[in-house]
Amino acid sequence: MRKYVRLMLCGMAVMMLAAGCSKKEETPKEETTASSETGQTEAEIVDKGEVTKLGTYKGVEVTRMSVEVSDEELDARIQSILDANPERIEITDRAAQNGDVVNIDYVGMKDGEAFDGGTAQGYDLKLGSGTFIDGFEDGLIGAKTGDELSLNLTFPENYGNADLAGQAVVFDVTVNRIEEEKEAVLDDAFVQRISDFTTVDEFRADTLSDMEAEKNNQADQQVETDAFMAVLENSEYDLNEEAVEQQYNTLMDNYNSMMQMYGIELADYVKMFGMTEEQFQDEIRVTAERAVQEQLLVAAIAEAEGLKVDDTDREKLAKQYGTDIKTLTDSYGAESVDETAMVYKVVQFIKDNAVVK
Repeated sequence: MRKYVRLMLCGMAVMMLAAGCSKKEETPKEETTASSETGQTEAEIVDKGEVTKLGTYKGVEVTRMSVEVSDEELDARIQSILDANPERIEITDRAAQNGDVVNIDYVGMKDGEAFDGGTAQGYDLKLGSGTFIDGFEDGLIGAKTGDELSLNLTFPENYGNADLAGQAVVFDVTVNRIEEEKEAVLDDAFVQRISDFTTVDEFRADTLSDMEAEKNNQADQQVETDAFMAVLENSEYDLNEEAVEQQYNTLMDNYNSMMQMYGIELADYVKMFGMTEEQFQDEIRVTAERAVQEQLLVAAIAEAEGLKVDDTDREKLAKQYGTDIKTLTDSYGAESVDETAMVYKVVQFIKDNAVVK
């Protein structure tokens, strides 16, 4: 059976905890936020505004989605499993061709010396998949089991590793095995090949159980999200625009840093989603405003209900991140951990007091 990781309700919890990376060594009144433009840090704005009208947060009505799994959904899931696990037949009477899977050993060398990350043994590579740099997979078409080849190639100019970008290299490759992929058929043999079950019926029943668990998990998350968002929308706020601007800058800094890491321009990244850079920035500004509203709402409900964070809440948060309280606190700081734990506590409080239809 699979384990399902509960998703975050909103980006607020992630941002609040991540902010602890820069604040854990500071006093609560001297929290800082990184600025990629100046390379320095600026004091985090503590006064984010106020909730001028707290909407009804107990007894919020929400509708829970259906968790029934249809036959069509089950069949589609099983088909996806079949597609992901094709049958492989070893080929011994012909050379490798496009679409085959070749098992190879290889060593990549630059200026006669092996470079980091360029060596592997027993690697399964599907020819035509575009997994390796241009010329590598094409160079193996026509090879036979046992062949040893030297491929003279050049890394692309925009390759992520600056030491290899645009550089000429040689890959020495040994072909260990060639296999042809064929569509898998749902039978007992397939079930025994990919799972611990014996029959198709057992496999279908387990897949159905997994899907039902997924849908129940999704339904719980949807109730949680809908209830919180209903309270958020029904409340009124007087926001400190400087705090919103700071949140916006933090979000944009994070995106720009991520784009730099992958060697992508922000304008090119947003084009993939059919947006202009200006439209993207507008979306981020809305997200920043919403994040500040969420922080104010959580604080207002916590105060109204006298909610406090205890070790049980901290343990739940640590579990979300797959760690323990000490590690989480050492990484992000006690204050950020407690702020984030309070987010989950308030969200759970709203959900527990909601009227679910």
